[in-house]
Amino acid sequence: MKKGLNLWTITGFEYRERPQITKLMEIAAELKYQGVEMIFDDNLLEPSSISKDERKRYVEKAESLGLEIPSVATGVFWKYNLGSSDSRVREKGLEYIRKGLELAHDLGSKVLLVVPGVADPAISYSKIYENSVKSLRESAKYAEDLGVIIGLENVWSKFLYSPLEFAKILDDVGSSNVQAYFDVGNVVALGYHEHWIEVLKGKIAMVHVKDFDENVGGLKGFRHVGKGSINWNNIINLLKDSGYNGFLNVEAPPEFYPDLERPRYPEDGIRAAKDNSEALDKILKGL
Repeated sequence: MKKGLNLWTITGFEYRERPQITKLMEIAAELKYQGVEMIFDDNLLEPSSISKDERKRYVEKAESLGLEIPSVATGVFWKYNLGSSDSRVREKGLEYIRKGLELAHDLGSKVLLVVPGVADPAISYSKIYENSVKSLRESAKYAEDLGVIIGLENVWSKFLYSPLEFAKILDDVGSSNVQAYFDVGNVVALGYHEHWIEVLKGKIAMVHVKDFDENVGGLKGFRHVGKGSINWNNIINLLKDSGYNGFLNVEAPPEFYPDLERPRYPEDGIRAAKDNSEALDKILKGL
């Protein structure tokens, strides 16, 4: 398996200035990562603001450093909910899927991360599911044309909390270009890794890695790799047995240090990237 670095690990989730992507790539290469996961949003890194020339420079920079850009991640689908009852919200979500797929294609990325839906007590669960499936079926056609996989991530959105349900939505969408983006850390509060990886066997396109401390729980329970409750040797072996041999993308910003009140950027982000790189090396070499 290969080590990838989601760029939020260095920038944090709420950066105030436009990240310097090429500089972040240099840091990733120095820390012995083999790939970087590109990020975008609806503000400073809006896909429309990343020109074709800029995208080409990112590809060339990555190649010069010996890096791949295996995937693209974003948080916009929490806001532009694909399961929303508001057609304008769903259409905005579809627009960002198209933009994200185009960005991924231009960067030579295999996977675009998408949050499949966010539950809302004002909408029936079955309707959220129906809207999400409809949105994803429409998006799948564009993904197929561009040769990019839409990777649905298991997140804490109060939607699709069972591995059987998660597998069902993939089956209901019915496209090989819509698969799972498996987040190891997010599973801990939802069930057992053994069950999720068993049920999603053959359907996992990409993997996020971060740890989780069960003794803390909640959003404050996330930790850097090797600093929580996850049995990483078991996880890697389960993934291998399921046929997955791709990237393990570190998504673990400085906020995951339990004793760090106010992260400094980029210093603490670089430290987080370094700590996780070394932890993954130790895990992978020990297998």
